[in-house]
Amino acid sequence: MVYCGMDIASVSSYVYVADKQGRKLSAGEIATTEQAMRDRLGPFVGRKLSIAIEAGNQTAWIHEALVKMGSAVTVVNPAKVKAIAQSRRKTDKIDAKLLCDLLRLDGLPHPVHMPSERARAVRGLLRARKQLVSARTKLCNVVRGMLRQEGIRLRLRALSTYVGWQRVQADGFDRPHMATIVATYYESFVRLTKSIRELERELDAQERADKRAARLETMPKVGQITALTTISALDDPGRFRSSRKAVSYSGLAPTVRSSGERTVYGSISREGRSELRAVWVQVAHLVVLDRKRSTQALRTWFNRVARRRGKKTATVALARKLLVIAYHILRDETVYDPTRLKRAG
Repeated sequence: MVYCGMDIASVSSYVYVADKQGRKLSAGEIATTEQAMRDRLGPFVGRKLSIAIEAGNQTAWIHEALVKMGSAVTVVNPAKVKAIAQSRRKTDKIDAKLLCDLLRLDGLPHPVHMPSERARAVRGLLRARKQLVSARTKLCNVVRGMLRQEGIRLRLRALSTYVGWQRVQADGFDRPHMATIVATYYESFVRLTKSIRELERELDAQERADKRAARLETMPKVGQITALTTISALDDPGRFRSSRKAVSYSGLAPTVRSSGERTVYGSISREGRSELRAVWVQVAHLVVLDRKRSTQALRTWFNRVARRRGKKTATVALARKLLVIAYHILRDETVYDPTRLKRAG
């Protein structure tokens, strides 16, 4: 076996290669390109090369390139590696050697899951849509603020549609420059909306092609965005030993402090995939506001928790419960069954 630690940076990276006894075989800087990695590490692949890298914004393509090269790759959380090292000295060489040594001695923390190609694609589409929707919302808020300064107050969703923008422009403005400003912003609104719809068409195709989305959407108030976010975040539900592990991955698990015989549960950890946490908190809010029979059992459970712990804590607890249900639906390849909630309650 040959072991390698790789400290990745945007332009150049440092690699440290050693045999199973820890003897250095190769070390030095290389360009952060697939060809440079192949040139430096390719000769060791025939000796069962195992590589450790830290998770970062370039991890996905580097992991893919190294695996394609024929090496075994372990991706680890950099914060956990630093906690193990506890070293004040930090250089690229030291970090690469540390990764190599920890890999060789089987001392690395639990590896980070690398999502499948399909999960990565859906995550990318969802992230792009979210950023464009945020940009469009900010644009509308800017225009709303400008008009308020001119004494013009708009209805809540007056700028959410093409017709709304056209109506605002048709009403006219006392100051001619405002007509130019609003018309310019309207053009940007149109372009952003078209881009969002283009991404949504691709998300529609992803939704139709994945039976798991249809299963999740049998849950009350769960739509396309929640279903695809959950599927792409969890990727393979089987990698979680239990629903508790899945909840921890979302950051919805409460923090725990235990001292002697006293155990105190605090606020949620917020560690993990923030988008997964966000969609299920949003679904929890929608369920609480709903008045349909399909959500009755969930609302009864929510009200019982809210009386003891308050509505804010109960909403987070409901989001956690909904994610647990979603996890079981994906793992067991089943659909939502409200009667199970009644039996459990």
